[in-house]
Amino acid sequence: MLLGLRISNVAVIEEVEVAFGAGLTVLTGETGAGKSILVDALGLLLGGRADADVIRAGCEEASVEGVFARTPALGTRLEELGLPDLGEEVLVRRVLGRTGRGKVYVNGALVTVGVLSKLTRGAVDIAGQHEHVSLFDSGLHRVLLDRYGALDEVLANYFGEYQALREVDARMDALGGDEAKVRERAEFLRFQLDEISKLDPEPGEDSRLDAERKRLGSAEKLKRHASEAELLVSGEEQSAVETVSRALGLVHDAVKTDATLAPVAQALSTALSELEEAQRKLNRYVEGLESDPSRLADVEERLDALKRLCRKHGTHLDGLLKKRGEIETELGTLENRKEVLEELAAERRRVEERARKAAAVLSRKRSESAVEFAAQVREGLGGLAMGKAAFEVRVTPGETLRPDGADEVEFFFSANPGEPARPLAKVASGGEASRLLLALKRALADSDGCGCYILDEADAGVSGAIADVVGRMIREVSSHRQVLCITHLPQVAAYADAHLLIRKSVKGERTVSEVVVLEAGTERTRELARMMSGVEVTREALGAAEALVRSAHRAAGTPGPRARRETGPEGTPRGRLRRTA
Repeated sequence: MLLGLRISNVAVIEEVEVAFGAGLTVLTGETGAGKSILVDALGLLLGGRADADVIRAGCEEASVEGVFARTPALGTRLEELGLPDLGEEVLVRRVLGRTGRGKVYVNGALVTVGVLSKLTRGAVDIAGQHEHVSLFDSGLHRVLLDRYGALDEVLANYFGEYQALREVDARMDALGGDEAKVRERAEFLRFQLDEISKLDPEPGEDSRLDAERKRLGSAEKLKRHASEAELLVSGEEQSAVETVSRALGLVHDAVKTDATLAPVAQALSTALSELEEAQRKLNRYVEGLESDPSRLADVEERLDALKRLCRKHGTHLDGLLKKRGEIETELGTLENRKEVLEELAAERRRVEERARKAAAVLSRKRSESAVEFAAQVREGLGGLAMGKAAFEVRVTPGETLRPDGADEVEFFFSANPGEPARPLAKVASGGEASRLLLALKRALADSDGCGCYILDEADAGVSGAIADVVGRMIREVSSHRQVLCITHLPQVAAYADAHLLIRKSVKGERTVSEVVVLEAGTERTRELARMMSGVEVTREALGAAEALVRSAHRAAGTPGPRARRETGPEGTPRGRLRRTA
């Protein structure tokens, strides 16, 4: 839901701040007052194309700020896009520069327009005249039908089978190609395998050879140090063994007098045993350590061969051993290509059969949902004095399996009896298109994930008694989500929970637009009277406006407009849009 909007230096708007609440908010005013500028500015917050021409004359930059309620979907996108999450609200700010360079901020973080589009996608649906209505895009009809029918689980089951089919196809493709390419690949794999097998590396061999190379390269130094250590331990009169042995004898004599020294004697005895064992090991090490230039050369040559092969395959020794196994597996598959392909073909037939069964289930569910959806839209059209109009949802099963199934889904419409229904994209704009839009919105109200509808004169071409029905329907849609509606129809404005008047005035010899929050009662009644009678508001127009408001309240089943959010002195939400993005 959109909570607040601030616009600075956009077209005829110098500075406007406005709060939006739940339910239906209508925006009215004279033609050219700047109503659609609000919608265009909101489009910029959704990642829309920016044009420097929208910057107010005499200004170097313009800015648009919006505060959105943080929904679970927005929270997830903030996390996925790596953006700050400030809690209950999401603050978006877009700055346009005269030079064409602009900036976008989300919760204070500088982002690109592309990131902004990903974040706000689906948060607001802007619908105006026919060419701007997203529901008329046939590419979205399948998505809308699936959402209406709550077919997520059925679609997920089909997609799992479809993915399994794609995996089998990928394995078959890996074995595909002409025989010459297969033979060429097999020869290359044999060459690689032969190269590795000739060297025949073993796990951990490089580490063992490296340790041996270091030992052989330092054999004389190691032998000298070990010999000196052996002498210090046991080979001289003042050696460690001799010294500890004398100390042990002295402590043994003392133990005869004082038994508390027995642990010391035990410790010295253990130390003497360890020293004697160390002397024996040093002796064996010295005797077995010999300089062997021939072995050193062999070790270095083997190590070099291992390193060259690892570099060639871009991996370490463990990776090389793993690759040898992979090469053997692939080579075995290619050498038995015919048999493997036959097995995969049989597997593919089984998997495709399951996928087609799942596609048939999905198609049947779609057809059932299509009947219900079409009936609900026709019901809405009947309420809009188009009871004889035809509306169909055609689900055409195909042979080609795609990620979303095998069906083609498209909406068809005919306003006049006897005329064949045509694709929705070819329906003429005007009152018929506007009423069809409202009927579609009403039918999708429970399933559409969008939290805010912007209706930019979507009631164009409607008048008379139908206008009141349009107002009721817009009011009904607003019971499910926030609706902002720009309208010239007093019958629609009468159903609003909140009423904003956009008007132009002259300020310092410059034309500016401002937004005025009309309070329920005299202010709103007078604006409705102006919409009915024109510039001069007559007593009769005021009386008709009062009657219109009472009628709207009775039709909506409410004593009056629903309560708005608490606002500040300028109509802005308290505490909102005061932070710097």
